[in-house]
Amino acid sequence: MNSLRAKINTRHIVLISALVTLGVIFSIFDRFISQLAFPFLPTAKIGLANIVILIGIYRFKFKEALLMTILKSTLVGLILGSPITFVIGFTASMLSFFGMYAAYKLLNRGASMISISVIGGFLHIWGQLLAVAVIYQLGSAVLTYGALLVFVSLLTSIIIGFVGIRMLRIFDQKENS
Repeated sequence: MNSLRAKINTRHIVLISALVTLGVIFSIFDRFISQLAFPFLPTAKIGLANIVILIGIYRFKFKEALLMTILKSTLVGLILGSPITFVIGFTASMLSFFGMYAAYKLLNRGASMISISVIGGFLHIWGQLLAVAVIYQLGSAVLTYGALLVFVSLLTSIIIGFVGIRMLRIFDQKENS
């Protein structure tokens, strides 16, 4: 029995690790794709790594999904960012995660993955804007730029939600086979 439990725990840890790695790869890829897709908004991102976080929210316990988010954000910050961009990104990721998780639990599956993704994208933008406003002491300029980012985030979050649904189906098929 202990051998079976250890095998299941090891498989679970490997699966979470693989998803975190995929989230980091998606973030790196996202950075380059977003520069091409949104040359007029240099800080805009598609949010590909959010696919992995959505899967974590839908398929793992709170602590595991939170750990995935923390690990992904920290690794991406170390690979791609500076200390300031890490603080901004980490703050936004945590706000986004808690908002998506709360919506998922409170709406008790009454909301689709697309709407959870939109909530996460919106909160991520506002988390970034709040962090930038505090760090750089900026006022209304941040809010004007933020309005553009929220619009882009709405569009990309809907796409990410659709992709997340497809990936969750694939994930579930692999888990059950």
